[in-house]
Amino acid sequence: MNTESLIAQLRQKAEDLVKRGTDLRVETARLVEEASGPFHAATGGLTSLVKAVTEGAIAGAKHNLPADPISVLSPVIDGITDGLTKSAQAVKFTLEESAASGTRFAHEDLAKIGQDFTGLGSMISDIVTGAASALGDHAKEQASTLAAHAKQTFAAALPPLEAALHAATHHPKQLGMETVQASTGAAKHAAGVLFSELGKVLQKAGEKLGA
Repeated sequence: MNTESLIAQLRQKAEDLVKRGTDLRVETARLVEEASGPFHAATGGLTSLVKAVTEGAIAGAKHNLPADPISVLSPVIDGITDGLTKSAQAVKFTLEESAASGTRFAHEDLAKIGQDFTGLGSMISDIVTGAASALGDHAKEQASTLAAHAKQTFAAALPPLEAALHAATHHPKQLGMETVQASTGAAKHAAGVLFSELGKVLQKAGEKLGA
């Protein structure tokens, strides 16, 4: 599936989720977690993912606009940061598993993962501010409050994200260099394998949540 199709599909899922209005934080987190694998491999990465979910949520909120739009968008933003945290944990786990087996992922895959997590704090704030403003004057007045909420909740999620970024940037040095050095013929995965392996981990996590 190409990037445009991924974005359109995710945007629609987020819109439908908000229209249903049930367990917004939990359902958004699940949506983000399951989508993060494919989006890591896509153009725009997590930036495209967060924009798609936020835009879909705005479209859903417009369908049945509450008196206080923040009551809808706040749990969605919390869900986004929850899902990104779980994605980061999955990245770290995948890298650790690879290091333990004496294999390495392609440098370009590691670089892409690092880029995906860089600057997410300010990105979320900017996206939320712009999106909330689209809901009308009442929401526009509260956009700064919602953006601050997004930045605050994301800041709380930063430690595991930073750990994953550090692991990706310095892998395999930080995650099993001794194991890799012990075998001069340590295998190196082809480009794209990291994303497929991460997708498997996230799919298993999603299946457990849905069980």
